[in-house]
Formats: sequence, structure tokens, C-alpha cells
Amino acid sequence: MKVLFRVEGNHAIGLGHIMRCLALAQSLVAQRHEVIFAISERSLPLCQSRVVILGKVVTLPNSFSDSEAQWLTKQCEDLAVDWLVLDGYEFQQDYRFALRSAVFKLAVFDDINDSGALYADLVINGAPNAELINYQQTAANAVLAVGEYYRILRPEFLQLADKSWSGRNCMTLMFGGSDPLNLTMSLLNLLEKSALSMPIVVITGAAYGHLANLEKWLTTSTLAIQHLHDCQHMAEVLSKTCLAVSAAGGAQFELLACATPAILLVTAKNQLFASQQAAQQGWCEVINIEQTSITALAEQCINLWQQPQKLQHMHQQALTLTTHDGAKHIVELMAQDLVSDK
Repeated sequence: MKVLFRVEGNHAIGLGHIMRCLALAQSLVAQRHEVIFAISERSLPLCQSRVVILGKVVTLPNSFSDSEAQWLTKQCEDLAVDWLVLDGYEFQQDYRFALRSAVFKLAVFDDINDSGALYADLVINGAPNAELINYQQTAANAVLAVGEYYRILRPEFLQLADKSWSGRNCMTLMFGGSDPLNLTMSLLNLLEKSALSMPIVVITGAAYGHLANLEKWLTTSTLAIQHLHDCQHMAEVLSKTCLAVSAAGGAQFELLACATPAILLVTAKNQLFASQQAAQQGWCEVINIEQTSITALAEQCINLWQQPQKLQHMHQQALTLTTHDGAKHIVELMAQDLVSDK
């Protein structure tokens, strides 16, 4: 089976879509399938070091004689692709409509089903209770890989041997691949002004645009901070974390896999549904950053940190929830769907 991913990751949109596709690609490669990534020149510097080890990279031209969808269709046909996977909010209804093909199948990552008809053969949404979203209306003929059974995690989160509470001693701050609001610096400044002292791990992504300012600030900070940039061992770090303050999105599923109590910050409407469902499970709290001041966020972090029994209870709630190898299950669906057409 040959699968082409059309996805972007850069300073403007972060790396969430890329990381989600990479996790699925890793599962495909592990099952001896071939993967290809189609990305723009803008995203190439941040993506290539992670993508190139998995498969071929096709770079989009700077301009098109026809539409991008027409170019992408030709790439899929020339490369004899079995599946095209779309992950990104820029790939709207008209774009998806133009990709309908009798030669290859279309899989679409979706979060809240708010962009019209999907024109997909397979819909992927691993959020809790995603089966309650009305995909029967927007993708009536599609195979649905929705709900927690199809939640995609990178292998390091599926292979964790130790999720115990003992040995956890730090607060971890992580605001995505780019942290466009620079929540990292804002929250650190407020935590430093508090009288509280705790070990802090700060994780910044490869697309973080304020790295030089942060590194300069850290040289004079009185906080006990370990800074990890473009961290390559996230599962190990999160499994040693008492409380994570994190951007919502794909990171929340990684936190759950590590049974790590968290405050999730919703920065976009597509994150709200999954985050609210997670809060109902009892292992995290949710803040809509558009409706909450950074001062209130800092106060909530400090308040929760000072309640170790509550944090341990949140950890125990997370342990009751099953971690599925959703990527493997999706690959199986993709292969089965091809067989059923023969």
C-alpha cells in the first residue's frame, strides 16, 4: 500500500498536523507500507528532518498553472498512490471535491466536522465521543475511524513501561510547536513573581519564534528551570511530570497516555470539543485562553500545584482510561478498504 500525506507545518500553524501524520506514517512503515509527504517550500525546513527518514518528500511548486488540487491529483496518479491523506484546515470543501478520484482513495483528518461535505472515503477523528459528530451527513459513504479506538499516538507513548506517580516532581510547560502567543514567556514571568518554588520543565517546539529571548531570560531567572527545545523524548519527560500546562490538541492525547494531570489551553475552536470531553474524564482542567487572562492562568497553575492529593487523583483517573494503538487500527481499515474494492 502506498500513502501520500498532504500536510503543512510551520511557524504560523505549528507542527500539530505534521506530528499527527508522522505518527500514522510510522505505523504504515512499521507494517511495510510506503509513505510520501507533499509539503510546501515554506514548511520544508521544519518538516524535512522528521519526514525524510520515513519516505519520499514531494515539494509543491511555488506557483501552479492549474489548481493545487489538480497538481496533487496528478502526483497521486503518477506515483500510483493508493491513499491520499489530507490534514489541515486550509483544505476546504472545494479542494476536497476536486480530489475525488477513481484511481486513489481520500482520507481526511477532521476535528469538529464544520467544513461542509468531506468527500472522503475515510474520516479520521480520535477525539473522545467523536462518533457523536454527524459524519453521516457530511461523509455518508465513508468508513469512519472515529473515537478513542482510532486515537493516533507516536510509538514512544504506546511503549511506556512506567506511569507510576512516584518519581514525578515537576511542572511542565508546553505550548505547541510554535507557541504563536508566546505563552511560555508570559507564564514564566508570572510564575517567577510568585512565592512558589518548584522544578519546571519548559518544552519549546521546533517552530518556536522567541527562542533567543527565552534563552536570554533563563540566564537571569531565579526559577529552577530545565529547557528542552524540539524535545525528542516527550514520553519520558511527561511520565515524570506532576502537572503539565499545555496547549490543547494532539498533545492532550500524549498527556493522557502518560497519565499526566494537565491544564489544557484551548486556543482554537477546533480544540474545544475534544478538550471538554477530556475534562469530563477527570484527569485535566480546561481553559479557553481567549476568555481567560494569563494572570488567571498562572493563579490556576499555582493553586493546582498546591493540591498534591487532587493531582494524584487526576493521575489515577487517567490510568483508568485505555490507551489504544489507533494508528495501527487505521492502517488496518485502509488496507481492508482496498481489498474490499477488488
